Amino acid sequence: MAQNPIKSGDVGQVITDLEQEARQNPNSVVAHHRLALAYWRADRLNEAITEFQKALEIDPASFEVRINLGTLFFQMGRLEDGIRENQEALRAHPGSAEAMANIGSAYMQLGKWREAADFFEQALEIKPEMVPALINLSSVLVEMDQLDRAVMLAEKAVSLSPRFGLARNNLAVACFFSGDYQKAKEEMDKAKELGYPVHAEFEKQVNEKAA
Repeated sequence: MAQNPIKSGDVGQVITDLEQEARQNPNSVVAHHRLALAYWRADRLNEAITEFQKALEIDPASFEVRINLGTLFFQMGRLEDGIRENQEALRAHPGSAEAMANIGSAYMQLGKWREAADFFEQALEIKPEMVPALINLSSVLVEMDQLDRAVMLAEKAVSLSPRFGLARNNLAVACFFSGDYQKAKEEMDKAKELGYPVHAEFEKQVNEKAA
């Protein structure tokens, strides 16, 4: 999902400056959006939502504002609200793999595997090498017991990002449930070497099966 781009600096002073900018330019999408991001960075989430919504009142089709508001909702656990904002983003920009993957991730968290798979599939039709979508779709397919394809997608993610610990762990999981315990152990060990925090119970199960 998208991340808040305001990363550093004196957030308090940034907010003061941006509040003044928004007062002076009440019809500026950019001013309200920038202030929303600053509030978000300062963990003033309700104020951030208000500013995002002010920006959208001015320009309801603003893709960036929709995506950022949706991401904030996801981080707050408001998954349905996040889905709604990303769906609105898709209406304005139907070809956005990012919005599709965001919606897929939210449905995944809700345990709605079929809906999640559909959105990840759509994202990958547009961006076949989108590693997070490959990883997440692989995980969903494990839940749906479509293990051969889960392994295939997990292997593709690893081939694209061989030093991404999550991708290695995801492949280990897919291999484990498909019954390839030796491969699962190899990938789990590689994930650990890369610093990925492999779940202790999963590690125990893999080691027992691969022994």
